[in-house]
Amino acid sequence: MAAPRRRRTAAPEPASDIARRRMERRQAGGRRSDARWEEILAGAGRVFARLGYGRSTLEDVAGEVGISRATLYYYVGTKEELLVGLLHDPIQLMRTRLDEVAELPMSGPDRLEAALREYVRTMSELPELFIFLSENVHQVMSGPEADHIRENADRYGRTLAQVIRSGAEAGEFRSDIDPSTAVLGIIGMFNWMHRWYNPAGKRSLQDFGEVFIEMALSALAPKD
Repeated sequence: MAAPRRRRTAAPEPASDIARRRMERRQAGGRRSDARWEEILAGAGRVFARLGYGRSTLEDVAGEVGISRATLYYYVGTKEELLVGLLHDPIQLMRTRLDEVAELPMSGPDRLEAALREYVRTMSELPELFIFLSENVHQVMSGPEADHIRENADRYGRTLAQVIRSGAEAGEFRSDIDPSTAVLGIIGMFNWMHRWYNPAGKRSLQDFGEVFIEMALSALAPKD
């Protein structure tokens, strides 16, 4: 008896225009296309940082990269796609690094210190995160990729709150401060650096981060 003929399964349809364009680049472009896409993302990052996302246009990005608008359209259809492309991997990396720290067999204060130090390190390595901090991202992005970015950001906050909560339960942090509220204050303090930090200044991002870490730990230390 002949074996039943296996039906071909159609490839799943991309969930959005952004996903479709990404799939087309992967299937058709090869290394050269990937390199150009990275150039476009880097150029978009510079333009968004210089002009602000709201004022930037695709023409600005094309001029920054040195390509025509028509060439840019092969890679991206909207400015939003560039913002998603810039932020997706950095925010996921930040969340992944926190997950790793949260699992370490350390005291609550040591884990919080390590987590915040990783936060500053990631911001230093990936300046595009400053774009995320300076824009109302929930208002300018939509679709599955943007939802994934927001979920990673929300998960970061929940994980950091759990670090503080477990430390409070162990008597290592104050128990009279709600962990979620503490996270809002701590992350708000760190995120505000994008408004005044000067990369050409005398003090590095890490210098400021160490001061903020000490402030966060002092605020959460148990009362005598």
